[in-house]
Amino acid sequence: MLSGLAICFFLSPGQSQPPGTGTVVATTSWTAAYAKAAGATDVAVLAPYEMVHPSEYELRPGDIVRLIKARLIVYAGYEVIVKQLNTGLNISADKMVKITTSYNYSEIEKSVMQIAVQLGTEKIAVENLKEIKDLLLKGRVEVQKAGIDKQIVLVHFFQESFARELGITPAIVFGPAPPEPKQIMEMARTKAGLILDNAHSPVGEPMKEVIKNGKYQLLLNFPGLFNTRTLSDVIIYNTDKIIKGN
Repeated sequence: MLSGLAICFFLSPGQSQPPGTGTVVATTSWTAAYAKAAGATDVAVLAPYEMVHPSEYELRPGDIVRLIKARLIVYAGYEVIVKQLNTGLNISADKMVKITTSYNYSEIEKSVMQIAVQLGTEKIAVENLKEIKDLLLKGRVEVQKAGIDKQIVLVHFFQESFARELGITPAIVFGPAPPEPKQIMEMARTKAGLILDNAHSPVGEPMKEVIKNGKYQLLLNFPGLFNTRTLSDVIIYNTDKIIKGN
């Protein structure tokens, strides 16, 4: 870890390169998925895919070389290492691309194209975005067919954007902090048929205990678990969990 260490590298912006080439360093698997959707062909991820809490990853000495050589560094702003990137290292602003991570399609499109413009891969990004949009629309249709859009659903704060993209209107959004007893009782009174918790920071277990007939599902934000790697992978995985519950 690099906490407390004064590191004085100057990371100069990359020279002009062919579209999509050059290493893109992503802070987490989620920002990496955005970079891949944008058309990046060489993406290095700092936080390991198997991490359950990727945003808590701390910069290690071995990461410095990756950052020095990177064409772009893609981050979201909530990662622990952001302070180190902004103060511990002297990184050129030209290399830093801050994006919004969510499963709201409009935000996905904006962030993916933001990266694609930097890489010169807009055409590839548009094709990938079409696939992502089609999967979300397909998921919405499946939710409607299953009648889940008519159910009472409790949704974790970090899964709200995904739920709404699939046509689910949360009766109550809980978290990200563990719910207090009063909140648990309020949610219990809804007699919800479905509870959508967040696999990376689950706090919905108490509702699982008090709403006996409600199905409880853990959804992903960050790709990595269950062999997911892309935004499309996560959309497919989460949709299956909501529809099939397996």
